[in-house]
Amino acid sequence: MGFAPGNEMSMHEDLKTLRDAIDEVDLELLRLFNRRMELAQGVGRLKASNGLELFVPGREELILQRLLAANPGPISEASLRAIYKEIFAASRLLQYVLQVSYLGPEWTYSHLAALSLFGHSAQYISCPTLEDVFDALLKGKVHVAVVPVENSLQGGVGRTMDLLYERDVRVLSECYVEVAHCLCSHLESPQSIKHLFAHPQAMEQCRRWVLENLPDVVWTECTSTAQAAQLAARDRAGGAISNLYAAHHYGLRVLEERIEDHAANTTRFFALSNRLNPKTGNDKTSVLFAVSDEPGSLHSALEAFARSGINMTRIESRPNRLFPWQYLFYADIEGHHEDDSVRDALQELRGSVTFLKILGSYVKNDPTHPIRLEKERIRQTPPTPGH
Repeated sequence: MGFAPGNEMSMHEDLKTLRDAIDEVDLELLRLFNRRMELAQGVGRLKASNGLELFVPGREELILQRLLAANPGPISEASLRAIYKEIFAASRLLQYVLQVSYLGPEWTYSHLAALSLFGHSAQYISCPTLEDVFDALLKGKVHVAVVPVENSLQGGVGRTMDLLYERDVRVLSECYVEVAHCLCSHLESPQSIKHLFAHPQAMEQCRRWVLENLPDVVWTECTSTAQAAQLAARDRAGGAISNLYAAHHYGLRVLEERIEDHAANTTRFFALSNRLNPKTGNDKTSVLFAVSDEPGSLHSALEAFARSGINMTRIESRPNRLFPWQYLFYADIEGHHEDDSVRDALQELRGSVTFLKILGSYVKNDPTHPIRLEKERIRQTPPTPGH
């Protein structure tokens, strides 16, 4: 049904009025963005002239919390966070280049988590092992390290948990990333794939689909979903279980999406630094402790939290690699380590355990609302032939 001539003219006039108003707002935003960048430059010069640390963990999250509390809408929390991640990244770039290590190669979920935390203006350093990710931070090669710590289906990432005990690092922030696996290849159909490249966790998460649809495929174990895509790109009969970003980067067709066996598959990541965060009022604290090998020792340790009314949101045990037949316990509790109740509980805990390490306090995120990586741009961009 068409518009009457008069109504159509009125509609175009209204549209022009709205667009003119948007243009005016854009110019005002540009002025304010540049003013913010000038102030950021001033902060950088002041820090540099007084020998202060340029990177202050937690400052950006404090700003975000204040803005989220004051946000009247209609912009969503997710959109506001995404916008300010890039504003923060641009501000940092005027003072210094934030360097971030992650478990590579490029376009692993660790890389994507790092990008979601620190924006596209940071410098990302790919590392071949988790040990290298941690050591890059400890040796001062980077400001921040991003590591996977837990999966919703498979529990804690053992090697990360070991290194949190062995290395002197602190948790700066956390994020949850939805894991969405796809089958990708140069080939035109899944049935043509003879060699399947996959990380063991990805293979386990997609086992039922693979058994039902690719019963005769030969599986080659890879160090990451990105390496799987990389190897499949070199194999004429190869396919990979990967994420959409890696598939696109290596020029592969996406033959099937969402082949994981269970929905709501989410991986939790830590951003690590060498400093503790200030309080924000919406915090979580991670601790690591060991108890003596005596009946009731764990129960006695946990009573410290119960008596102080502290909610424990996670506890997981892990064999101590340095002392056989001893176990370490990783726990998340609500609150900041400087909160009175949390401080009292941790002090009581210290008296009933053989070892205690405060891994850090940081803004808590909701695992039921993970980062869902944008896919439309990838779908609309054709693969690069013969990449």
